[in-house]
Amino acid sequence: MTDTEFPGLPERSDAVTAHPHRPLIRFRRAAVLTAAFALSWATTALTAPAHAAPDGYLWWPANGVVSGACGEARPTHTHAGVDIARTPSTPVYASYDGTVAWKPVDPTGYGNYLDIVHSGGWSTRYAHLAQSPSNPLVPNGATVTRGQLIGHTAVNGSSTGLHVHFEIRRNGAMQCPANAGTGTSITGLTPTSINIGAPATPEAVANGGGVHITGPNSYTDFSSTGQVYAWNGGHHGGSPTGYSGRFVDGKVTSGGGGYWLLSSAGQVYAYGNAPYKGGSPTGYQQEIVAMAAMPDDQGYVMMSAGGQVYAYGSAVYRGGGPTGYTGRFVDVEMTPDGGGYWLLTSAGQIYAYGNAQYLGGSPTGFSRAIVAMSPTRDGQGYVMVSKAGQIYAYGNARYLGGSPGGVAGEVSDVSYRTDGNHGYVMVSTTGGHYAYGTPWLGNPTGTTAIF
Repeated sequence: MTDTEFPGLPERSDAVTAHPHRPLIRFRRAAVLTAAFALSWATTALTAPAHAAPDGYLWWPANGVVSGACGEARPTHTHAGVDIARTPSTPVYASYDGTVAWKPVDPTGYGNYLDIVHSGGWSTRYAHLAQSPSNPLVPNGATVTRGQLIGHTAVNGSSTGLHVHFEIRRNGAMQCPANAGTGTSITGLTPTSINIGAPATPEAVANGGGVHITGPNSYTDFSSTGQVYAWNGGHHGGSPTGYSGRFVDGKVTSGGGGYWLLSSAGQVYAYGNAPYKGGSPTGYQQEIVAMAAMPDDQGYVMMSAGGQVYAYGSAVYRGGGPTGYTGRFVDVEMTPDGGGYWLLTSAGQIYAYGNAQYLGGSPTGFSRAIVAMSPTRDGQGYVMVSKAGQIYAYGNARYLGGSPGGVAGEVSDVSYRTDGNHGYVMVSTTGGHYAYGTPWLGNPTGTTAIF
């Protein structure tokens, strides 16, 4: 029960064309499993719950016996992983928190296999799976946690018997766990000897619709229940019914004559002169979290917490669904001409698409998760803010202050001035505003929703 795959084979990539109104990532589950196969999976399943890893230990992905040791000499190569063999087919679990990256089927080596990308340059590989890129149990780009079921063993590629080929790599270099020689009994969901020193999963982010500067002396707030508070701006309606989840973002039209509200299910509610161009996408793996409007007010994009992007009306799909990020995606912002957009993660990572310029990101020293960003009027800079109100400025954006004291709740959004002057306002989940280089206009009252 060994394999003959070669370490260091060049990676291949699949070309993916995404419909602008559909997710980049598509998947379907197998329609039918034979009763015997399904029973064998069920009877060999482990029971430890999957949850974010509180320590840095990689876990063994399956029960079995080592039939091929890591680092052993083969006739043509050095074996790069540990073969864990067991009959019948065995469940395979994620060794650590990370992002799934399915690889093209390798009929003469790994067979059906995927990588999980972890932090700090670490990755793990799981080969000879019953699932495949076209029929996955966990889709490409999905975020998984240690102990989560990701597949089952099968015989494919170069394998001659049921086993999972398990590799551990750091920056591409093979890492062999200790005490895993041939014949060693392996207990799945127990620690290997390797600790990657990875931090715990980043803090969760769950906001309402936030704050949006609409002029030199105006801003508009949107709550998680769709309430709209317009400070020196137009109020065109709000508090819709029949939506799913909560409201997570809103955008005001360029002239201030209308706005859109976005729910965590991707539902769009249009008010005033804001046109409805579509919504409620299907197939996304994590909730919808943010939207960005086109400058012509005739389109918009929305984004899921997994970085999937959906484009409507005059908006163009420029890319999305990146891999290797930390945390989850929390915000999307459009360039001034609508030719690109930025995606932001809760770790402050920036992904730029189209003509959006990457001007910096991934700050260090923030004490709470990054929650939002806002570009300057010309798109040559942007600021991002953490839950603690820490401000990070890039490009031509200016740092004018941050980390306010006495915040009730936590900071949830930031908006940069739209008139070409430097300044921004941030809002907390309880509706408290903190203004820097721009007027403070008031705080909403009478709601138990969050902003």
